[in-house]
Amino acid sequence: MINPKKVKKIRNFQLSRDKILQSKFVDKLQRSCFFWGTFVILFASVGCSQNKYPLQINPGSSPTDSISNLPKDSAIPPGLQKFSLPQLVEGGLQERTYLVRFPLKPSRSNYPIVFYFHGGRGTASKFFRNLGEVHRLIDDNQFIGIFPQGFRKSWNLSLEPSKADDVAWVTEIFEEISKLRFVDSSSVYAVGISNGAGLVNKLGKETEIFNGIAPIVSQQTVKMLKVTPRRGISVFQVNGDNDPLVPLEGGLSRILHKFVSAKESAQNWARYSNCAKVPTRFEENWGPFRTKGFIYDECESGRQVRYHVVQGSGHRSYFKGFPLHTVIWNFFKNSPGAD
Repeated sequence: MINPKKVKKIRNFQLSRDKILQSKFVDKLQRSCFFWGTFVILFASVGCSQNKYPLQINPGSSPTDSISNLPKDSAIPPGLQKFSLPQLVEGGLQERTYLVRFPLKPSRSNYPIVFYFHGGRGTASKFFRNLGEVHRLIDDNQFIGIFPQGFRKSWNLSLEPSKADDVAWVTEIFEEISKLRFVDSSSVYAVGISNGAGLVNKLGKETEIFNGIAPIVSQQTVKMLKVTPRRGISVFQVNGDNDPLVPLEGGLSRILHKFVSAKESAQNWARYSNCAKVPTRFEENWGPFRTKGFIYDECESGRQVRYHVVQGSGHRSYFKGFPLHTVIWNFFKNSPGAD
């Protein structure tokens, strides 16, 4: 028979251990802040003080290791910034970072937010560098872009190297960024590639943060399909008809996740927004690739759900000559999904 007193002692020991870990990490941080001065790390409750807005890392597209504090007033820091938000993962406090790309010449009083999640074994910095089209949209003052870094270069969908609670961590990023006066926290969207697409589906189902998501070269898993979202959202889904990693028709994949079909995933999202049951079909060229599109329209609150099957593209997320991210942003703007 289990002794309740022993259980209590074990729980108290675990809590004390976590506090000691946090205390050591914070002490190290404070000493580092004192020594380095201008190299600043942002934590939930501890950080080095800095006036006005964060240090400008690079107005272009090359992140460095410098870390800044979020701005505390209405000034918008131009260019690329790097921030840190720690998280307790498997009993250890881990420093986790994310990039934020602000317009080089801000001209608006508030901005929508778009999160971009890299694929498995990827990095936020490389993903950011490869998205020149997104840089241009940001510098056109369309939105502010956020590029989080996955723990152990992955997003935790249950079988990945990362065992971090990514939903909780992304929610914390959103809460931090929402404190800024120039952020429109009612207009938040997410784009994910491959493993990152799995995360945006998960975020769409388990939070109320996002008005719209764009899962690229992935759909929902069998497990995720069973989750009831807190609200309906707009969805822009992309799949390759011959994807060797995430099968179009569903089933067990090489990465061991069991997926539903691309069609079933889109239908599931459409059902939760009370969209038309029969999609409108169309075909168009995405660069050199012929693409079949399916649109579930007449949804609640101006939402729309659509999925695209790109012929012969495999597990590709770039289609030469086709402005995919501009099309996605226009979709987000025109299908805001607000309740």
